[in-house]
Amino acid sequence: MNNPDNKPPSDRPRFGGGIFLFFGLLIGSIVGIALNEASIGMISGFGVGGLLAILVWIFDSKRAEEGR
Repeated sequence: MNNPDNKPPSDRPRFGGGIFLFFGLLIGSIVGIALNEASIGMISGFGVGGLLAILVWIFDSKRAEEGR
């Protein structure tokens, strides 16, 4: 496939942050159950996991730009 900027694609593997979403939900639910607030724990765990996943995405996009 042709890139719009005619640069070769990076040979570096891409990072994925989905594991942070999973572990955020899991750990948040466990902590929430321990504190008798399962829903709040799950939502806060999802928020923290989502934030970490976004940070991984930003880091990976900057790393890919440097590799070109």
